[in-house]
Amino acid sequence: MNKGNVEISAPVGALAANKPSDVKLIQSLLKSHAVEFSGSRSFGINGVFTSSLVDAIKAFQTAGSIPYVTHGRVEPRSLTLRSLNMRPEVFGYQQKIKINEVMVSDVQDQAVEVFIFDAMMLSPGSQWGHAAVDIDDVIYTRAHSQYSSIARGKYLQNNSFIRDFTGLVLKVSSREKKIMKQEFERRIAEQKPYDIISNSCSTNVAEVLESIGVLAHDPRFQVNPISFNGVTPKELLIVVSRSNRLIERINYSKVKSQ
Repeated sequence: MNKGNVEISAPVGALAANKPSDVKLIQSLLKSHAVEFSGSRSFGINGVFTSSLVDAIKAFQTAGSIPYVTHGRVEPRSLTLRSLNMRPEVFGYQQKIKINEVMVSDVQDQAVEVFIFDAMMLSPGSQWGHAAVDIDDVIYTRAHSQYSSIARGKYLQNNSFIRDFTGLVLKVSSREKKIMKQEFERRIAEQKPYDIISNSCSTNVAEVLESIGVLAHDPRFQVNPISFNGVTPKELLIVVSRSNRLIERINYSKVKSQ
């Protein structure tokens, strides 16, 4: 039985930071579910990362039928971590599978598009590029001046004469799309001041993507994720392009003025 929810400071598992303290917490949670799936008995609760830990995480994700998450990695505040925090008898693998069968059947036509724009030297904060997300034809964008939502047609028209950009279309469930939408709208209402590191366009997109379990930063470049959580547009493009959620990559070319 878990006493309260366990939190980790950085990702654990495949292509993750694997801080010993976080690894130990995930090992302990996996051990509590050992009777429900195979693969978790081949490592100790010692904070040492091994390939067996990745196998065990994958086994847990598969056993729980967590939608589109079988990559062997546990992200902070992710669905996998929330599931691990449940007691085995509460998690209810068979019931979970049935629930997620309904969820998965609802994702066939569900997608969001992450936009990564080229750099624009004349715009404050855009010297390294820009990032935004399209959810149901509404673009959520963190500009230097404000956080806003803009109709897709208007937004793309305004940007098509400025620079090239790439669209990464990702598969999501209707539930995940709702989570993303609510989080972006919360941030728009909050209107925290722009910060090139902690509250930039790309950092916001990365944080929201990772709230539904989509890896959006390269943990190898973040020695201390707690004190430095900035994500550049280039890093976002590279990491998300490798996601197993990727449906299509679209290159949008700048429209030449007549």
